[in-house]
Amino acid sequence: MASARIAVVATALLLGGCTVGPDYHAPVVEMPTAYSSAEPATPTADDPAVWWQAFRDPVLDDLVARAMAGNLDIQQAASRVKQARAQEQATRAAGGPSVNASAQAGYTRLSSNALPSALANFGTGNTGSGSGGPGIGLAGEDFATFQTGFDASWELDLFGGQRRANEAAGARVAAAVWSQRDAQVLLASEVANTYQQLRALQRRIAVADESIAAARDLLGFIEVRSAKGLVTTLDARRQQQDIQSQIAQRDDLAAQAEVHVHALGTLLGLAPTGLAPTGLAAQLAAAPAAPPDPVAVPAGLPSDLLQRRPDIRASERQLAAATADIGVATADLYPKFSLTGALQLASRSLTHLLETDSITANGAGRLSLPLIGGGASRATVRLREAQANEALLAYQSTVLGALRDVEDALTRLAADRRRAESLRTSLQAARDASETMQVRYRHGLVAYTDVLTARQTALSVQDGLAQAEAAAAQDAIALYKALGGGWDERREQQEVERTRG
Repeated sequence: MASARIAVVATALLLGGCTVGPDYHAPVVEMPTAYSSAEPATPTADDPAVWWQAFRDPVLDDLVARAMAGNLDIQQAASRVKQARAQEQATRAAGGPSVNASAQAGYTRLSSNALPSALANFGTGNTGSGSGGPGIGLAGEDFATFQTGFDASWELDLFGGQRRANEAAGARVAAAVWSQRDAQVLLASEVANTYQQLRALQRRIAVADESIAAARDLLGFIEVRSAKGLVTTLDARRQQQDIQSQIAQRDDLAAQAEVHVHALGTLLGLAPTGLAPTGLAAQLAAAPAAPPDPVAVPAGLPSDLLQRRPDIRASERQLAAATADIGVATADLYPKFSLTGALQLASRSLTHLLETDSITANGAGRLSLPLIGGGASRATVRLREAQANEALLAYQSTVLGALRDVEDALTRLAADRRRAESLRTSLQAARDASETMQVRYRHGLVAYTDVLTARQTALSVQDGLAQAEAAAAQDAIALYKALGGGWDERREQQEVERTRG
């Protein structure tokens, strides 16, 4: 009975084994309870997966959708997910038994010049022993052989090296998926940011056109006064220089706008030379929309970043994979047990190949234990441990970077909104002053130059407001990006189903 129990335990150990190496536990990161720059009242958010819809701009919605479908970086990220999944399948398959089928036909002729004379003439009466009579003389013998059968091998996972390899492969698949989602976050923010910069440039170009028109009106007034001898021609030349300077600035704004159109085309997966046929250039050349309304961005809790930020999730999965790699390397320090077997049919005649007398079979179990040369395996374990520690530090660094991204975006967004509000007040005052100057001019109380100067001042403040509103929109986008908005599991599932269909 005792021997039977020992056999049962030994068999269970042999088949089940154990798993060496450290078990993975997600690292615990101390997160602050709130952001220091967050506003006291946090509004209710829309779906963060499609945060760009908060700008209420159908053109932006269309651009993001087209970018998600055509962007090459997104397609590369999807390809890396497929690679990781294929690698996982290959890793898991490597742990199972291997069975191969084979068939072989051969022809053999024995050379009489290659065989020793004793074998060549064995039993033929020519061996020198004096025993005549018939024999089996091998010289010049020829024959055909036919073989078919199966061979199998299986290395038992006694110490969990294969299980750890499966863990690492699965973690790397998840890391690739999260990296794909991070690419979606980056793409959505890049499209929205480039689009808002383009619209701000278009608004500034419109302001520049008004400013140039006002400067030309002032030049005409100066030229009339110069012709009457009331001012020197120097005033006219100075005004002409100012107009040329404003035209140069306007041309620079137009060039920047065109560059942003090219950038949007690239983000959509389009070549810059092919934008016109796609209608993108015409779509973006339309009159710019009104400045975007301030977008309410819910900061939420810092701990939410651990679940929402794709780069944090990808880094955590890379850490899990690196931890499992330690177990894979540690298993190489332990004995390995493998089973091999073969079942074949062999015959010199094809007609007798399937008979029971043609069966040959063998089986073996092999146990290997590293004795000399284990130093390399132990060094590999230390290497994997160092790589896992690096992955842990990378994870912690990613978390700290995410916290900083949110804090910086919150700080800049609050400052931009204060600046924009101040400029709105200043613009209203400048417009009131311009209207007052026009009324006073009609009553002959001020010169026309005062009217044009007040108009120029209002236009300058309007240009500054356009820049401030664009900065506020861009920082709202940066905050959404920092919070990990822009990926949607539902959209991914729809894409998977569409691909399968």
